[in-house]
Amino acid sequence: MPRRRCVGCGRIAPKAELIRIAVDRDGDPSRPLAVRDAGATMPGRGAYLCGEDRAELPAGECLERAVRRGGIARGLRAAVSLDPKLVELMSR
Repeated sequence: MPRRRCVGCGRIAPKAELIRIAVDRDGDPSRPLAVRDAGATMPGRGAYLCGEDRAELPAGECLERAVRRGGIARGLRAAVSLDPKLVELMSR
């Protein structure tokens, strides 16, 4: 079973337990957007975050830590802005 590291807290877990974040290249190419990859099928690199209990959402604490430390951009190897839906999760 493949294992991945959370870019927020650093926990290593089976890929199925983590939420994949990928770059959406369909929008403005000068401003890549980091979005949740629900089907884990988007092309390119992915960054992973711990998921909340069966909610299919990234854990707020891990997301906040990843944003503060630059873990998402580092994992994706690209300067990205966050999807507004992900930013909304941090404020909860």
